[in-house]
Amino acid sequence: MNYSQVIGQFHPLLVHLPIGILLFAFLMIIYQKWQKAELTEAISLALLLGSVAALFSCIAGWFLAQSGEYEAEIVQKHQWTAIASTVLGLIAYFYKSQRLIISSIMAATLTIAGHYGGTITHGAGYLFSKEEQWVELPKTVEKQTKTDTSDTVQKTVKQTFLYQEKVAPILEKKCYNCHSSKKKKGDLRLDAETFIRKGGKNGEILIAGNPSKSSLYTNLLLPLEDDKHMPPKGKPQLTSAEISVLHYWIKKGASFKGEIEAETIIPQVVTLSNATNEVSTENIATEHQEAETLVIRISKPDQKALEKLKNEKIVINFEGLDDKKLAVNFVNITEFNSNHIVDLLSIRENIFSLKINNKELSDVNLGQIKTFENLEKLNLEQTAITDNGIRELVNLKNLQQLNLYGTEISDESIDALSSIKTLKVLYLWKTKISESGIEKLKKKLPNTKIEYGNFKFSKPDSLK
Repeated sequence: MNYSQVIGQFHPLLVHLPIGILLFAFLMIIYQKWQKAELTEAISLALLLGSVAALFSCIAGWFLAQSGEYEAEIVQKHQWTAIASTVLGLIAYFYKSQRLIISSIMAATLTIAGHYGGTITHGAGYLFSKEEQWVELPKTVEKQTKTDTSDTVQKTVKQTFLYQEKVAPILEKKCYNCHSSKKKKGDLRLDAETFIRKGGKNGEILIAGNPSKSSLYTNLLLPLEDDKHMPPKGKPQLTSAEISVLHYWIKKGASFKGEIEAETIIPQVVTLSNATNEVSTENIATEHQEAETLVIRISKPDQKALEKLKNEKIVINFEGLDDKKLAVNFVNITEFNSNHIVDLLSIRENIFSLKINNKELSDVNLGQIKTFENLEKLNLEQTAITDNGIRELVNLKNLQQLNLYGTEISDESIDALSSIKTLKVLYLWKTKISESGIEKLKKKLPNTKIEYGNFKFSKPDSLK
C-alpha cells in the first residue's frame, strides 16, 4: 500500500467530523436569528473548525479517489459539492453579516455532498432500498408434465436462464454497491459476464463447475469476522437460499446463457420450498468444509512449538477453519536473529502468511523460508535482502502476495520474480528496480498487480 492509499484510508474517518460541526454552526445561526441570542463567537469557532476539518477530509478523499475503484462521474459530483461546502464555510466565517444566507447554501451543498457520498458507499437508491426475504429458483419453460405414484405433480422443463433470472438479481442486490461500474473495490466488478470471468486484483473468483474453488462462493461462507468474508460485516448478508442459488449455478457450469435440464432443478426446488425457504445449516457447513479441502491435508500445528514462539513474542494468528492455517508476524521482535526462523521450521506447513519487516533479515534466512511450501503471503519490507535472496523464493509455488518495499533489490531480480507465476500482488515501491524493469515485469506477469508508488487519475470506463 503506497502513501496515497494510506492517506485515502483516512477519508471515511475524517468525513463525518466537518459535517457535524458545519451543520451545528448552521443551526446555531438560525437559533441566534430567531431567539436574538449572542452566539457570534461560538458560531465563528464552529465554522472555522468545520471548514478546516472539511479541507483535510477533501484532501484525503482526493487520494482515495485515485484508486480508480469508484465511478468518476459520481466522485466528481461528490468532490465538487464537498469543496463548495468547505469554501462556503470559510466565507461564512469571514462575512458575519451574511452568515444566514451563506450558511443556508452551505448546508444545502453539504447535504448534496453527503448524498453522493452515500451513493458511492451504499449504491444508488440506498435510502429507500428494501431487502427481499427469500429467493426462488428460476421460472422455466414447460414442455410436459407427469405425475408419480404419489399425488405430487412434477414438471419436466427443457431450458432456463438461471444467471439472468436469479443469479444477476442476487449480485445486484447484495454486491453491486461495492463491485460495479460505480465502485470497484479490489478492482472487481460483478455487473457483467466479462468482469466476473476476469476477476479482481486477487485473481479469478469463478471456477465453473467447482464452487469450492470459486471465491465468489467460498467467501460467502467464511466467518463474519474474517476479512475475506463477503459481503463485509455490517452490509446486508446473503440468505441461505441465495447462497444455494449461487452454489447450484457454479456447480452446474456457471453458464451465463445455457440450458439446464429439469431433473437437476427439481431436487433443489424441493430443498428451497420449505417453510423458511432456507437450506439447513448442516448443508452450509458441509459446503464450507468443501471450500477448505486444501487445509484438511495438513495437520494441526504443534502446540508446544506455538507456545515457544509466543513466549518469544512472535505473534501467531489462526486463519480459516480447524486451526490449521497460521499467520506469523514478527512485529514485536526487537532483536531478530536466525534462530527465530529455525523455530518456525517445525510448523512451516501451517504457515500461510509471514511478516518480517524492518528486521535484520538476510539472504540466508530466505534460504530457510523457501521450505515454507504453503506460504501465500510474504512481507519482507525494509529488510537487508538482496537479489541473491530473491532467487530462493522461486520455490514457493503457492506465493500470491510479496512485499519488497524499501529493499535493495534491483533489475537483477526480474527473472526470479517473473518465474513466480502464482503472484497476484507484488509491492516494489522504493526498490532499485527501474521503470523499464517494472514494464518488463508487467509483460512477464500480466495477471499480477504491481505496486510501485505511482498513482493516476481514473480513466473513463469504456465498457460502462
